[in-house]
Amino acid sequence: MSPQWPSVIVYPLLWGAARIRGTIRRWNQPLLRGPDWFFDVHVKPGFYTGPGREILRRYRMRIFISYAIEIPLGILVFVSGHLGYFLPLIMGIAAFIHAFHMFTVNMAEREAAPFAVDEPEQEVATFALSLKARRLRDYTNPRVEWTIVLSLAVAFALLVRYYFSAPEHHDFRMVFGVAIFWFYAQLGFLLAKQVIVAWRTPIPQSQVEEHLAAREEARKLYLRVCDRSRILLALATLSWPLLLSAPRGSQGRVATVWLLVVLVVGVVMGVWQEIRRKRMLAVTLRARPVKLPDLLGKAEALHWPVCYQPSAPMAVLKSVHGYSLNLANQLTQLGAAYVAGLVVLMAVLRLVR
Repeated sequence: MSPQWPSVIVYPLLWGAARIRGTIRRWNQPLLRGPDWFFDVHVKPGFYTGPGREILRRYRMRIFISYAIEIPLGILVFVSGHLGYFLPLIMGIAAFIHAFHMFTVNMAEREAAPFAVDEPEQEVATFALSLKARRLRDYTNPRVEWTIVLSLAVAFALLVRYYFSAPEHHDFRMVFGVAIFWFYAQLGFLLAKQVIVAWRTPIPQSQVEEHLAAREEARKLYLRVCDRSRILLALATLSWPLLLSAPRGSQGRVATVWLLVVLVVGVVMGVWQEIRRKRMLAVTLRARPVKLPDLLGKAEALHWPVCYQPSAPMAVLKSVHGYSLNLANQLTQLGAAYVAGLVVLMAVLRLVR
């Protein structure tokens, strides 16, 4: 069995289960607050039996656009034999799903806005009630970080030993390429954690405590999801040299054990994540959605999907056309540099032997 084959099995089992669960969650999301709401839009009676039916149908059909992109790419990866591309495919599709979901929810809410109950705009208190800025270290578990660091150090040490100790020639890309890519993915999740911690949104004067609690619960959940992904990546990186160095006769058994461990850890973490998500949802539903005014007075002028607003501290701004990435924000610039670096890394790994 090739060391890359377990990824073919993990792909439909773990990722497939997560995709189905996420699809069901997004399918039901418009009605979470009850029949008087469409996402965060307070709609008039009869909305879902009238114009809302078609708006809801279009939103739900857009959910499956990601499948239309992913399935052909997955078949192409499998047929081409480059099985190591399954992980980049998962990461790319996951990023697309989250970004596109923000876009499609915003589109659906704008379509439902003409049928909303007339409510006054809410005054904004501030971007944060505490003068102490949030720091990544305040949301970091040292034991988790040290475990990940030691796992990566041991993994790369074993890979170096395997590459130089064996008498036969090894493919550098085969030995180090996967581990290097997973390490770069670790950096990506660290960047995502920094973005989550630094995220700023306005808070209305009504139900301040409820809104702050909802934001904090969501922040903690997303940070733990990042750590869960980093733990899985560290586990995969540590097991990679073991898969490579296993004798040919026992490579299949080693890969099977690796697969079972990953599946068990993935299932346990998936169940834990759903429990935490339901807790976050319960806290979120206590805060009544409000329509906030245009703080910048530039909603009409913002370009989609990117803009440049140095005066605005946020990484993402909401315009009349949807969400726009603010390229003046340092975290947005780091994100763009990370994506560019990923493209360069993939190109370099394709060239080295």
